[in-house]
Parts: sequence; structure tokens; C-alpha cells
Amino acid sequence: MKPRSTTNLDVLVMVGSILITEIMLIIAMTLRERFSIWNPLDPGADYIPLALYVLVGLIWFVMQFIFSTPRLVRDGQLIDGLWRLVAAIMLASLTFAGALFLSFRQISRLYFVYFVLLDLVALLVFYGVMRLIVRRQGQHNQAHSRILIAGAGRTGLRLARALMRQWNGAAPVVGFIDTDPALVGGEIERWPVLGTLDDADALIARHAIDEIIITLPLEAHPHTVNLVRRLQAAPVHIRLVPDFLDFAVMRANVYYLEGLPIVGLRVPAISDKARIMKRLFDIVVSLLLLLLLSPLLLVLALLIRRDSPGPALYRAERMGENGRLFKMYKFRTMVQDADRRWEEIAFRRPDGKLNFKFPDDPRITRMGQWLRRTSLDELPQLLNVLRGDMSLVGPRPELPMIVREEYEPWQWSRFTVPQGMTGWWQINRRGFEHQHLCTADDLYYIQNYSLMLDIRILVRTVLVVLSGQGAF
Repeated sequence: MKPRSTTNLDVLVMVGSILITEIMLIIAMTLRERFSIWNPLDPGADYIPLALYVLVGLIWFVMQFIFSTPRLVRDGQLIDGLWRLVAAIMLASLTFAGALFLSFRQISRLYFVYFVLLDLVALLVFYGVMRLIVRRQGQHNQAHSRILIAGAGRTGLRLARALMRQWNGAAPVVGFIDTDPALVGGEIERWPVLGTLDDADALIARHAIDEIIITLPLEAHPHTVNLVRRLQAAPVHIRLVPDFLDFAVMRANVYYLEGLPIVGLRVPAISDKARIMKRLFDIVVSLLLLLLLSPLLLVLALLIRRDSPGPALYRAERMGENGRLFKMYKFRTMVQDADRRWEEIAFRRPDGKLNFKFPDDPRITRMGQWLRRTSLDELPQLLNVLRGDMSLVGPRPELPMIVREEYEPWQWSRFTVPQGMTGWWQINRRGFEHQHLCTADDLYYIQNYSLMLDIRILVRTVLVVLSGQGAF
């Protein structure tokens, strides 16, 4: 979909969803008036002030903008998109509830319940119908296209698979062409390799090709240039997929300077807007949790002091975003001189590298064993989150010594985003597996980052901790 039509569609979806929400305000009041479960409305109480319409429209616009819900109708996984929409509606409803409590106390609480339920159902139906319409229109347009992919390597195969997923198996990829003659006549998964780049003109005519997408690797740049020049007069659309798979955690953006295309590789992969929203989310949630959990934190601190000599809090040096060192707070789970005694129990693995993690570490106190099993020793890191040293969700901060001893250059990619209290690795491989061995999980999180993913990880973290899975 072209950028202009994409923008127009997003605006249409946003306006339509807000209009539906405003209509639900009226329908909810009608239901409240005619189907009163408790006390009937007082005379004149069915009047909805104009300010309420404006407030609801503004709140719903902001929340849908934050969660990028209009994108649901045109791309992304359906389930993830629906979760994003539900989260946006629930947060908008909570904000609306707060506004009602502060400024519109005369509004019926049952009316609010009717409105939220109606709006949730109506918007889910609206987004579902819009997504179906857009998908079918796209498949209709795509059905009249025939695509030839130039480049039978990993990028070309990834593109073919993506097109299949995007159009529910209906993507008309005719086949591949490649620089390697040995591939001609074979198949890449289900798609045939029809010829070499020299056969492009003949194949375009023979198979009625409408679009050719070039996915050749960087080292084949001369072949790419020659192919594009040769096809300038051909009746096909030509598109290029740069070979950027080696820059998986980066996002590319293209701009032009006096006709020269400049490709920017931006690290980290979290956009400025998403970073701001992540930080706001961290501040609000960490502050609320610190206030709610303050009695528990005080009790745990007293129990730690009573169980063994030493302070309740332990400050450990960790490596955070962009390699910055900071002091990470934890409840102390070991004896007071644990750092000195580490040299007594440390050993090197068969590969010659130090072992940093011990399931039966003799330095762990009785209280510390329980704290680690329940993960309550991590709660003081809410202070780090509030200070900005960490995030609620992200790759775990690492020991500088482990980074020096264990890390390969490519694993530094995990430090391109804020480090977190929990992450994708923790909910999938929690336990006695070294963090640096799970960098692939961290890269998955970076590549697929969204605020909704953070919320899902937080919810799953609670479930994993309650189950005691993998703790020691």
C-alpha cells in the first residue's frame, strides 16, 4: 500500500472509530434510561454534556494513537492487533472513569458500564470488518499481479514467505531468477527457479510478469545495476529489497539529498515515539507499584536484617543500555562477604571460561533462598526503573565481567535498548541458563518491540513467578 493511501486509511479508521465511540455514548444512555437495573434516572439525568463528547473523543484519539490501532486493519498479526485494541480501549476507559469521578460525578455508573461494553464490542466489530475489507481488496489487487523475485537467496525466500503470509497464501509469486545457473530448473521450497538474470526479459513476456522484486545480496550489486538498467523499458514495476538481514536489530530509513538516496541505519530499533511511551509507562507503573508494595518491601527488609548480618539492600554493578554502568538494587540474598568468597568457589568450565552461576551456592542465606525462589529479591529494581537506569521490560542488565569474558561482538546488540527487570528470555528460559546464551531471545524482543509486547511479558512474568518455574 502506498504511503499516501496508507495515511488516508489510518485517518479514516481513526475518525470512524471515534465516531462509533461517540454514538455508543448515546446508545448507552438510552439503554440506561430504558433498562434500569437499580434506581431509575432522575429527571434530566439523561442529558449528556457537550464537554463529555469532546473529552471522550480526545481520550480515545490519544489512546488509539499511542497503541497505533489503525494499523490493525492493514498489517500485523490479528491476535496481537486485537490485544492492542483491547488494551487501548481499557486504558481509555480507565482514564474516562477518572475524569467522570473528578468532573462528572452526576453521570450514572451503570451508564459507564454500558458504554464501555458497547464500545468494546462495536470497535472490535468495526476493526474486524475494516481489516477484512482491506485484506480482500488487497488480495483482489494482488490477484491481478504476477511477481518475479530476482535473487533466490535467504532474502528472496524470506520475501516470498512474507508475501504468502500477508495475503493468506494467495500471493502470486511466479518464481525466482538468480545469478547462479546451477539453481535453474530447481525449486526453492514451493517456487521454481525459472532462469538467470539474463533471462529476465524473456520470462517477463512469457509469464506476463507485472512486478519484479530484486533481493540480490550486496556483493551482487553490479548485477543489480545491470538488471535495473536493462528493465527500464520493460512494462513491469521494479522494486528493491536491500540485503540488510545482517542489521536485524536496526531500522532503515531512506531520504534523498540532491537526488542521492541515503539509507540510515538507526540503533536502537525502538523509535523515539515508542521510547517516550515506554518511559512514561515505566514511570507510572513503577511509581504505583512502589506505593502499593511499600509495606511488603519494609517487611522483607526487616526479615533480611533479622536473618543475617548486613544491610537489606545490595547494590550490584551492572551494564545497561549502550554499555553504561550503573548500580542495580536488589534485596540481599547472600552473606555479607559474598563477593570475597566468590573466589573460593569459582571455577572454569571445560571451555576455559569462568562459571558465574551456581544452583547450590553456599553463600545464599536461608531468607535469600526463599527470596530468589519467589523473585521478590528483584523488587527494589523498581527504584532503578523510576530513576531511568532500567525499564520494566527488556534484556536483563549484565555483569561487566561476563561481558568481558563471554560476549561475542554480535551479542552487544542486546545493549541497544533499555535493560529491564524482566524480558522475553525470563518468561521462556527462566533458570540456570546464562543470559549471554539467550541473546537470540533478546534480539527477538528488540525486533518485535511494542508497548503491547511489554504488557504481555509483564503478565506472563507474574504467571511464571507464581508457578515457581525455573527458579533457584
